[in-house]
Amino acid sequence: QAETVGHQFLKSFEQAFALEHGEHRCSLSIGITLFGGTTAEGSDQPLKRAELAMFQAKAAGRNTLRFFDTRMQAEVNTRAALEAALRQALPHQQLELVYQPQVVGIGRVTGVEALVRWRHPERGLVSPAEIIPLAEETGLILPLGNWVLATACQQLVAWARQPETAHLTLAVN
Repeated sequence: QAETVGHQFLKSFEQAFALEHGEHRCSLSIGITLFGGTTAEGSDQPLKRAELAMFQAKAAGRNTLRFFDTRMQAEVNTRAALEAALRQALPHQQLELVYQPQVVGIGRVTGVEALVRWRHPERGLVSPAEIIPLAEETGLILPLGNWVLATACQQLVAWARQPETAHLTLAVN
């Protein structure tokens, strides 16, 4: 029944609304959760679940509806835990830089590219594909970038003292 009513809402918003200065169109993103079972819960829990479902509907392209399912909550919990862990990664020295050689011609190393890696204490090596977007979304990208730059500069100083590496340049991505 909830799905039927939701689709009726979506259909009612398909047409433009006549306003004083012309027509206006809007879209709906509907999140639905079922409640009222045997588990006692406050009124805020069903609203939070419906909101999660609504965000899933928006992510699906709007003008749609989504039902809450427990996987949504699990994804939110996993992301929140990863964010909290990333906030601790710098002070607990869990991040490291690895250096990938940049080669010109046949084996002539002209520089290196610094790549950030996170050795999570429980998950092991966390992919940069997870680290960078999470850092960008949570505002951690600036402290992370500052750490990368400072660490890479320290390495350049160390390499400059060695005749075999003094010529290297460093690209930080």
